[in-house]
Amino acid sequence: MELSNRFLLILFTALTILLVTRGEEIPCSGTSHGVWRGRLTTVTARGGMLSTEEGNLWVSHRSLAALSLKGDSLIVFGRRSGMFISPFSMRLRSSSTLFSYIRRQFKGRLLTTIHDPVSRGLTGGLLMGLRGLIPVETATAFKQSGTSHLLALSGLHTGIIALILLYLARMIFGKGVLSGSLAVLGIVLFVALSGGRASTVRAGIMASFAVLWMTFRGGRLHLLTVWWAALILSLVFLPGTLEDKGAQMSYGAVLSLIVFGGNLRGRLAALYSPLYAGVIITISLAPLMTSIYGGISWLGPVATVISLPFMLSVMAMGFLSFAGITVMFVLLDPISHWWVGTLQVLGHDPVTVPQFVLYPVWVVLLVGLRVFSKWNRFNRRFR
Repeated sequence: MELSNRFLLILFTALTILLVTRGEEIPCSGTSHGVWRGRLTTVTARGGMLSTEEGNLWVSHRSLAALSLKGDSLIVFGRRSGMFISPFSMRLRSSSTLFSYIRRQFKGRLLTTIHDPVSRGLTGGLLMGLRGLIPVETATAFKQSGTSHLLALSGLHTGIIALILLYLARMIFGKGVLSGSLAVLGIVLFVALSGGRASTVRAGIMASFAVLWMTFRGGRLHLLTVWWAALILSLVFLPGTLEDKGAQMSYGAVLSLIVFGGNLRGRLAALYSPLYAGVIITISLAPLMTSIYGGISWLGPVATVISLPFMLSVMAMGFLSFAGITVMFVLLDPISHWWVGTLQVLGHDPVTVPQFVLYPVWVVLLVGLRVFSKWNRFNRRFR
């Protein structure tokens, strides 16, 4: 057992270093004019990431948020500086797939039913991954408070959807193969409709494994085995998974929770369990977050815990508002603005730590987390 624990710790450290190395992008030097074409892999209020033969290039133009979705084809004529393109003119061709059509209809429905831009952006982002609807100021508040991960559909959102689908299926059809199969089908459709980002695919695979395990076998689920299965399947069907920053954060966060996490108990467990999870993720992914964001958001775990009730409320009220229950507008708009206002208060510049200090401290903290997690599991046996 001791050898197994050491192997997990070494594996986690090696994987994180690998992700940090693979996650770094080397910008091209010089400025040039030309025409670039490819598919949009990300769309935000500031522009979109275009996948081209020369690599991923960022197209800085806010009109993309209103006109395009992930998966659309784009031809850009403009000026390129490094990995950034300032467009002179663009030609957009919408994706013709069924899922893109449904996402476009969903987006159109949001634009006509929810008029407040903050509420509309949060609803679209949390329910369907439409980050292009999120205003720049709102996205900035999430980034500066270390809670941007809440806007990226991944494990938490997919887990909520999976539980709701499984509950509804069992309520209608009872506990059986049919209910489990319908829940898995719903999870797959949700992942496809939300854009199929690598982090969402990971969450969808793990959630599907969990539902199938509960349906056909039951008992304790071996999370590390499911994590490996999700990683292998993602690498097979999405070869660029390791280069995707969202996937790096997603897989690294889940692995850190598996290795260092544990069920805390007590009267305030519902409060400090997510806080402890946030601390684990912040410490474990510190080198990766530094390489991506330029620093560490030390208030991120606190802001995440405070955000959870807001997030669940916006998801529920946004869905009901989208469904036409107009009374929810009275609650959706103020809650959305209270949430963003709270994050603006908690916002701060990321803490930058030199690498020669970061890595030794990081290793010491990892060992400390491992010791604490083992002590917590040992201590629970005698409570």
